[in-house]
Amino acid sequence: MAESSNNFDDLLDPFWRSMTMYRESVMFIGRDGSSMEATLLFRPEAILAVNSAGADIAYTEGIDYRIDRHEGRITRTPGSRMPWVPSEGVAAADGELTHNRTVVVSYTHTGDRWQGFVPASRRSQLPRFTRRLEAREPLTICLAGDSISEGYDASGFHRLPPYQSPFGTLVASGAERAVRSHIQFHNFGTAGWTAADALWDTERISAVKPDLVIVAFGMNDATYADADEYVGNVSGILTRVRAEVAHTEFILVSPMLPTPECDWLVHSRFAEYRNALARLAGDGVALADVTTLWTAVAARKNPHDLSGNGWNHPNDFGHRIYAQTILATMGCLTASEA
Repeated sequence: MAESSNNFDDLLDPFWRSMTMYRESVMFIGRDGSSMEATLLFRPEAILAVNSAGADIAYTEGIDYRIDRHEGRITRTPGSRMPWVPSEGVAAADGELTHNRTVVVSYTHTGDRWQGFVPASRRSQLPRFTRRLEAREPLTICLAGDSISEGYDASGFHRLPPYQSPFGTLVASGAERAVRSHIQFHNFGTAGWTAADALWDTERISAVKPDLVIVAFGMNDATYADADEYVGNVSGILTRVRAEVAHTEFILVSPMLPTPECDWLVHSRFAEYRNALARLAGDGVALADVTTLWTAVAARKNPHDLSGNGWNHPNDFGHRIYAQTILATMGCLTASEA
């Protein structure tokens, strides 16, 4: 069996238009001694690799797992070397990293294509950024956000194999490769922050004279802020940066969904936040709709398949969902789209 791909282009190939899935994550939940199932996003044809999340263990079909190609499921067999999580362990999620409890699957699926939400290019809403991209001029991109933006829980952030970068770095590198333009990237993501915190910290952003600011809050805001308060704070960030750097354009990222065990948040707020951010979109402001895409993926897969801590951070696969959505919004998925 081939090795699971760590090729940069493969990992950023958007799953909604590809016929090969690379390193899709699954978590097996059940009881010791029993078979445990996990659902794949597509019905697989050829299995290219099934590995530990750290890529150090390759699992064997028929010994460690079985594949139901018709239903799109992978089953952990009793006695398998694959990691698993007891059902009661998920119910009492403790926020620990799930990296060592995750399996990644690479496979082809030419007979089963994505039928859900597809992020669209919003280049028309980012005219100055787009012109500079097309001219291959140097660009400065800033990321303002919370712990997810800072990098939790991508493997590279924690210095764990396979050392995949968080979504911000993936976006900057992907855009640079797509259009062959030099991009200077500044990550101001700070764990625990909300949009209200960033509202009083815009001087750091303005100081680097950004061409594009990616604003990605919502997870911590959902503990207390209704949609009006949240979007008011986000709008304030835009206003303050523009007052100092008038040419700056913005991508607003609607957040991922937490797992059901993350019970200190108001879960209904995430859809409300997405809709409120959409109302800010227009000339110089585009929405990268992670919320809608995440909802569609989680409708097929267990939400824990996407989680890096069992609560409110994405794993490597989740960070790629963020990156692919933002790159699609920028129109930077491939050089041919640039």
